[in-house]
Amino acid sequence: MGSCIKKTNRFLSIIKAIISRSLFVFHGLISIWRVTQIKRSLIYWLLSATLPLMVAETFYTLCKKKDREWKWICPSVVLYLATSVPAIWFLELDLMRQRVIMAKLRHPPNTSYSDVFVLNGKMIRFAISLGSQEWCKILEQLLLLILIIGRWLLPKGEITREQLSQLLLVYIGMAADIIELFEAFKEKAVSENTFLTIVILSLWTASLAQFTLVITATKAKKTRIAPIDRTKGRDSCCPTEVISILISVFLQDAPFLVLRMLLIFRYDVLSYTNIFFTCKNTLVLVLQV
Repeated sequence: MGSCIKKTNRFLSIIKAIISRSLFVFHGLISIWRVTQIKRSLIYWLLSATLPLMVAETFYTLCKKKDREWKWICPSVVLYLATSVPAIWFLELDLMRQRVIMAKLRHPPNTSYSDVFVLNGKMIRFAISLGSQEWCKILEQLLLLILIIGRWLLPKGEITREQLSQLLLVYIGMAADIIELFEAFKEKAVSENTFLTIVILSLWTASLAQFTLVITATKAKKTRIAPIDRTKGRDSCCPTEVISILISVFLQDAPFLVLRMLLIFRYDVLSYTNIFFTCKNTLVLVLQV
């Protein structure tokens, strides 16, 4: 009976690992395909060079590590981000180029950015059901959703079920914070600014590195949720927990706060979500002191 349960659990772990990596590959291929459609060049398929490595990592994890996840980082997530993130960079930079061109040509505001292409100095409008802007937004949101689903499906390794639940809840909050960065592109002062576009994409890329961490992220978020036992003193905080908290602060909360303060006071971006997440980042930093 015990061996039957063990075989069933191993089979389910293998299925979950394959499904999660299949989602990574699918989203990565769709992102690259979209770039090739926008750029009209097949050379961008070179971005998929990381996908064979993901297949090799899958076999190694399932066969050599006996479906146990890696302790410190998740290689499959690293390879997934190495595939999808550059593709989204190309898409966002192309959108910025379109916005700058339309601003120079004084394009009427009621026409979508995604439906306009410039050929020989003349604007041509195509009637399409899903434009570049919508494609980019969908791919960005799907990336975070697939990261969360992937971390849930991937073999847990040494992470307990309670730790995994806490980690997934924190990932959902992190994803909401991260995806809000792109709302700044709705502001004209930001959408046509090359410097701000690159800064936002850079901070977005850096924040995604948190999803590659396994044990460090779990321990960090657990210390935020669990009650503090003051009787243990300062020695109860292990180096791993300190490092994981610093990673969260320096990869997301601190740079996001600086950016949002810049958007508020320098570029007058006063949207409700920007103000809300500015307060959120400030509160998190205060609580970590």
